[in-house]
Amino acid sequence: MSPSPSPFDLPNVRRFLLFRVLFNARFYYPVFTILFLDYGLTLAQFTILNAVWAVTIVLAEVPSGALADIFGRRTLVCLAAGLMVLEMSIIALVPLGYGSLVFAAFLFNRICSGLAEAAASGADEALAYDTLKDNGMEEQWPKVLERLGRWMAVGFFLAMLIGAFVYDPKWMSAVLNGLGLDVTLTQQDVLRLPIFLTLASSLGVLVCAWGMRESASFQTTPFSTAQLRQSFARVFQAGRWILANRFVLFVILAGMILDSVARQFITLGAEYFRFIGIPIGFFGPIWAVMGLLGWMYAWWARLAVERLSPLGNLTLFSVVLMLALFGVSSVASAYGLVFVFPLEAIMFFVGFFQSHYINREVDSAQRATVLSFRGLALNIGFGLTSVYHSLVIMGIRAGLPSEQASDAGLVLATSLPWLPALLFLLLITLVWSGRRSLGKNPVLRQAG
Repeated sequence: MSPSPSPFDLPNVRRFLLFRVLFNARFYYPVFTILFLDYGLTLAQFTILNAVWAVTIVLAEVPSGALADIFGRRTLVCLAAGLMVLEMSIIALVPLGYGSLVFAAFLFNRICSGLAEAAASGADEALAYDTLKDNGMEEQWPKVLERLGRWMAVGFFLAMLIGAFVYDPKWMSAVLNGLGLDVTLTQQDVLRLPIFLTLASSLGVLVCAWGMRESASFQTTPFSTAQLRQSFARVFQAGRWILANRFVLFVILAGMILDSVARQFITLGAEYFRFIGIPIGFFGPIWAVMGLLGWMYAWWARLAVERLSPLGNLTLFSVVLMLALFGVSSVASAYGLVFVFPLEAIMFFVGFFQSHYINREVDSAQRATVLSFRGLALNIGFGLTSVYHSLVIMGIRAGLPSEQASDAGLVLATSLPWLPALLFLLLITLVWSGRRSLGKNPVLRQAG
């Protein structure tokens, strides 16, 4: 009896896994803010650059998915890889000491990065899923997602440790001295090392993308202005389909709510760590361990998909997220770290469940476009939650004495209870609207 075919025997699936790992595990992540400032940027410029990055993704997310559905998913995946090489090259080569030039280089970097995120979002996933469908193995998509989660956990773990290590001149000097080289490195000497490492991995991303092949069931068309107009028409068509398919709309909105609130805290995690008394030297290993736990999350997520209904999963993770938010809001010691881990996990589970449920419902012709709406919703949700939290912080600062208002950790801790309040309000609204639009739709209560 011959063994059952494995989805990992398909070259497209293997390259998809490696593409995702190399694209997302970036060596500068553990020193992200510090690195930008050490290049000579101001904190205000850093904030502007992040806003440009978010706006770029929001504007390009859905059109890129529509273009992928017309001109080919492989084309968009290769474009994303090329943009990643370009974004890393510009800041790897920009000379230091010229403030305007450095800011312009990072501005170009953030635009390219946002375009790359948008181009890859949905296109790579649609390409891999349709490859499974061509081979009659689409039911094995959860196994692919499980393997992807494990690989990304390992990749993130290594990137966090290595990136933080090479950015520390003392550690790098110790390594070189141990090799018999009597040198003492400065911060400027190691400034670009995480960038160079990420540039090297971007070349691997390009190789993976180039090696992918378009799905046999997908037909590309030559470029024309008519096709370009059609791509935007498909955006509206996919949007109408989502509004008509209330289950998919429910999945997108539920994921947006859970992810945006969890992500808002995670982006401020370093300041929370400092507030609860964790030494800065432990930040990198903590994030690395959180990433490595994705190895287990992948297995748990697959079991939850197979054994719980969509409504059961939403209930479970809403409760976990709410308890975690209450935990970080009320614990002002190192024990608060215990509640941070579930917040990181929620973001993983949201991605897993949305991918499973949406791919199961949507047809191949508009798969990338619909998946791009998912990415668009996540970015809009995060942006709106950030605005909400910023307003809360501004209000808290205005009501504190000047010496307390300048304490970022204290202000953050005071603002945290507003996050579970926001989550509760959004979930109540979602459940109320879901009952009205979906009623007793059996798909909400069916496992698998």
